[in-house]
Amino acid sequence: MKIKQFVFVILLTLFMNDLLAQDINKVINQIRDYEYFANGQIALLATDMKTGEVIASLNPDMSVIPASNTKLVSTAAALELYGPDFKYKTELYYTGNIDKSGVLYGNLIIKGGGDPTLGSRFFYDKENFDYNSKFMEAVRQAGIRRISGNIIGDCSFYSKEMTPTTWSWEDMGNYYGAVPNGLTVRDNLTTLHFKTGKDGTTAVYKGSDPEIKNMRIEVNAVASQNVTRESTNVFGKTYQDNKYIEGFVPQNKTDVTVRAIIPDPALFVATQLADSLNSNGIQVLGQALSRTDSTKFTLGQDTSRNVICTIESPTLFEIIQQTNYYSINLYAEHCLALVGLKQVRTTNVNSACWALMNFWKNKGMDTKGMSINDGCGLSHYNIITPRQLCFLLTYMHNTSPYYKYFNESLTMCGGKGTMSGMCAGTRAVNNARGKSGTIRRVKSYSGYVTSRSGRELAFSIIINNFTCSSTDTRFMMEKFIVALADYNK
Repeated sequence: MKIKQFVFVILLTLFMNDLLAQDINKVINQIRDYEYFANGQIALLATDMKTGEVIASLNPDMSVIPASNTKLVSTAAALELYGPDFKYKTELYYTGNIDKSGVLYGNLIIKGGGDPTLGSRFFYDKENFDYNSKFMEAVRQAGIRRISGNIIGDCSFYSKEMTPTTWSWEDMGNYYGAVPNGLTVRDNLTTLHFKTGKDGTTAVYKGSDPEIKNMRIEVNAVASQNVTRESTNVFGKTYQDNKYIEGFVPQNKTDVTVRAIIPDPALFVATQLADSLNSNGIQVLGQALSRTDSTKFTLGQDTSRNVICTIESPTLFEIIQQTNYYSINLYAEHCLALVGLKQVRTTNVNSACWALMNFWKNKGMDTKGMSINDGCGLSHYNIITPRQLCFLLTYMHNTSPYYKYFNESLTMCGGKGTMSGMCAGTRAVNNARGKSGTIRRVKSYSGYVTSRSGRELAFSIIINNFTCSSTDTRFMMEKFIVALADYNK
């Protein structure tokens, strides 16, 4: 009897294992045949990272728009090139000289080093969050009591124009369209405040926090009884002081907030410091300027650099972890700039994108059909294949000395980040981890999962041009991830 029961258990186990293995093909068929994907593009691949065996495949070499899965390409390359312990530096220095009475005959200059986290809301507990107070204290410690020259925000560490040429106009003025600056500050964002009236009336602009001097807001945002949160677009790219806002906002509210980009971050830093100095009894006789405003320094032509304060960023690992956890476009664009600096000695976006693709080609990736046009995935011109993403994931897992850090930067189902709520109640929870991607009519997930049989898999699934909601698309794609977690061969 015991022998029969044992045989029965073995046969049942083999039968169930076979069913679990077949589930992947069933799920792929469900995704392929889903009516709202009929006019779209579906591309997916899952491979065993140890053996290279293909576990699941559908159009794996189709070039599709990856959305924020692009961040895997840029963050992994930056990690490879700089290592997890790299830190940016921001310097405060003066030119000229300080006399015995504490008068600085020269300029006070904030030299940006490309740090994306200066004053960032994602690092409120770090040294560089309260940067302005540290600058103020450094000025006092240097014995400066009066400044005859200018306060200059120097952002020349990066190219002036850092907006990818393929970004949509509707994205550029909004918070998620903030672009790198050599002196990036506060995520290059300001919060606009509005008061709204009854349905159909135009919102009234009340100001911004932080205040941005010289920024002018033209408002065509209309109060509506049909919305419970703002649904607006802010138009106006970097270095444009005039911003135009349109869309709908909730009616009869005393404070509706909309986040927009700071037109000139370096000028903001200089203005903030100049105002603080004046308010605290250290008179500034010159102007607050950014490097883009002035190619000539009106005072203190001495080229000597007397550094009085250096502020370091968090580590690159910490930055990349936040980038991939919360899909921070600005940080990813800074990673792209790092690649450009290291590979081709420029932060020019087009050159940096070429360098990024060439970096992966040199690692052995077949880049045919690949086109990268930014570092974050906001561009609809980006195209990549699931096979290329699985190559990247496998390379980082099998070859990179920094796999531990890369892996820890990925969001986990059931953990933190953009994939935290996915695959609830399944084997994928606290198992599958990766990067999500979403832009209009694009959804993507790429990452790692351990199968029921203990195999470590790399996967990528991308769907373009679906006609259902983004949420419904995610539900269908979750089935694929769960099926990989249940795979038992």
